[in-house]
Amino acid sequence: MLNGQINPTHRRTTMRTPLIPTLALAGTTLLGGGILSAGNSLNAPSALLLNGTVSASPVLQDSDTTVRLGKKGGGRTWRGSIGDMIEVKYSQRGTDKIFTGRLETYREISRTLATMTVVGSSKGEGQVKRTFVVGDVISITTVGQSSGSDSSKTPSKTPDSGKTEVVETSKTPAPIMGDGGFPNHPGPEYDHLPRIFLLPIQGGVGDGTRHDEMKKIGEIADSYGPGQIIVLKVDSPGGLVAEADLIHETLVDLKLRHRLIAWIEEAISAAAYTSFHCNEIYFMKAGALGSATMFAGGKAIEGEQLRQWVKKFGDVAEESGHPRAIAEAMITNSKMVSYDPADGENDPKVYNTTEGQKILSTEEENLTIGAYDAVACGFADGIADNEHELAEQLRLPMWYETTTDGRRIHERHQKLLETAKVEVPRLIMKAQGQIGQTNDALKNANRQLAAVNQLISWARRLGKHTSMMMSVPPLEALEQIKKTLQEQIRQLKSN
Repeated sequence: MLNGQINPTHRRTTMRTPLIPTLALAGTTLLGGGILSAGNSLNAPSALLLNGTVSASPVLQDSDTTVRLGKKGGGRTWRGSIGDMIEVKYSQRGTDKIFTGRLETYREISRTLATMTVVGSSKGEGQVKRTFVVGDVISITTVGQSSGSDSSKTPSKTPDSGKTEVVETSKTPAPIMGDGGFPNHPGPEYDHLPRIFLLPIQGGVGDGTRHDEMKKIGEIADSYGPGQIIVLKVDSPGGLVAEADLIHETLVDLKLRHRLIAWIEEAISAAAYTSFHCNEIYFMKAGALGSATMFAGGKAIEGEQLRQWVKKFGDVAEESGHPRAIAEAMITNSKMVSYDPADGENDPKVYNTTEGQKILSTEEENLTIGAYDAVACGFADGIADNEHELAEQLRLPMWYETTTDGRRIHERHQKLLETAKVEVPRLIMKAQGQIGQTNDALKNANRQLAAVNQLISWARRLGKHTSMMMSVPPLEALEQIKKTLQEQIRQLKSN
């Protein structure tokens, strides 16, 4: 088990509260040995409340609906009604496509951003619902009865059906594609939108999930000015509280300037704490978040230490707009939580008791929450399994990444970790004289010294917490071993 006390600084007070430096890696072996059981995963489907994060106007459901097309649609206007059968011609990654169905909703999110939902049939998929950003729509043609007129159409008749079509006079230019296969900007008509920066964070908090990479992507977003979107794609089993405290400081700072979003595949323990710093949380369908038991010396903390950690976890969640009761129930099974789902008139309600319709956590287990419960209780903002679905949840016209720096930062660090996993154990054995030994004592000492020097280099490259997670001896200890070996070599040479 890792030794030492950590004194994290909490933003809301000037007190420094000592915390033990390890969080449970739920369901895995801790560094000091021993298996921990994960909390109960609650993934049962329940009523969904897909809360948007942008304040939208009410859905237009009256008989007369006016859709004003953007630049791609030549600024034309379609007039009709909710429920009309329409043909939508739209642009997707530079290709013009057509979808026919019944207009279900039309939302004006802002002065320059609107969406429309159309329900129709798609080959091989049966009946599907598609949401279009109006800025991507080239034309709308009424193919069923409507009480309105369509001023966006230039009529021409097809001999077969007599259906009115739109005659296009210009081709929409294809968006500029970035290195990651996504556009790096949705187009000049969306210049008012923020930029997107995605950072995958994968692995333990302390080795694969670190504040260093978050700080780097924040600096890149800063270069474009405040108000950008930073998405943390989280897949982590937890790790060190000491690293989580550094992440806390980094994300609290970034939130002052940018829109922080957690996109959850797995966020256990310290990774759940990391995710709570984001004001918006989205889950993948199989996503899970929670089980944040803290361990010290091979046993779960208790007493005053536990109370301090529960408070800090709850404070961070509450400051980011997430239910405190849900956060606290993830740390200790003494905290219970339940909820009433939304009923069409009322928002979901979370209780710190079991009085709600749906029980999430009892005294028998701490909480790990799944995607459907997370959305239904109002803890999460939506569900998205890929970038395109996430863009729709964020009310963006498409998924675009201003740069792929976040992915590259992640890939470089993961490659470094993979190399360290191979090199470090070999160097430790060599430094201990377990491999590469001969009958020549001086040669053996020099080989051990070379291995220690390489371990010192690794310790500096990885940093304190990553070195700890990768079982690299502390830098101070390596420096002392180096001095001992150098003295041993001097004595051997003098004999």
